[in-house]
Amino acid sequence: MLKSAVSRLRRRLLQGGLLLLVSGLCSLAQAETVLSVAAGAGYKRPVSELGAAFEKKTGIRVEYQFGNLGQVLTQALQNEKLSMVFGDQYYLEKNTQVSFDHFLPAGRGRLVLAWPAGHSLEKPEDLAGPGFDRVAIPDITRAIYGRAGSEFLERSGLAAKIGGHLLTVATVPQVSAYLLRGEVDAGFINMTEALSIRQKLGGYLEIDQKLYDPIQIAFGVVKGRESLPGVSEMSAFMQSDEARAILARYGL
Repeated sequence: MLKSAVSRLRRRLLQGGLLLLVSGLCSLAQAETVLSVAAGAGYKRPVSELGAAFEKKTGIRVEYQFGNLGQVLTQALQNEKLSMVFGDQYYLEKNTQVSFDHFLPAGRGRLVLAWPAGHSLEKPEDLAGPGFDRVAIPDITRAIYGRAGSEFLERSGLAAKIGGHLLTVATVPQVSAYLLRGEVDAGFINMTEALSIRQKLGGYLEIDQKLYDPIQIAFGVVKGRESLPGVSEMSAFMQSDEARAILARYGL
């Protein structure tokens, strides 16, 4: 009987220990600090690299959501844990869905005209010549580089010459997809995207910044969520040399 009692006691201690271990692991998981951010689809690469460097430096995990800024703002409205949105500051300030407390500058956006392998451009005006029947541009209502591309075409006088050749798509990455598949003859993207896929392109030209309104890229901190986990740490990280070097590599 004594042996049986000891055996039962051991089982109970073992079960109790396992319960404590599981409880402890759950508590650790619940205590994990997570920063939830969103960004325009055209900035997926730099934001992901910023997040990876931030995680390594602080131990704070980053969760991401990407899409056009309209989708991103809807997500920020619905998700109370989403504290920061990366994109065009003008668009973020003017939107009527989400209010922002302040902005963390990331750099200036740069418009680029790119073309697929097998094509060639010496200057943007060549779009009006033969061989450029399909020119992709992001949707002006959804993507800042659609607006910038439209402004450039109007101010350069090219809009009247190539308007019938424009193919409007939703986002910058969709323009890139058309370019890489050779389904368009040229397309407007941003420098960040061009640098990321440059080895697969035929080439690209940066558009004169005087021919479109300035594009200021920033992290917007959602109003009322300034004290959520990771926000203050990311604010400090964005001012670091490491963050600036990452952004510079992506043309910002």
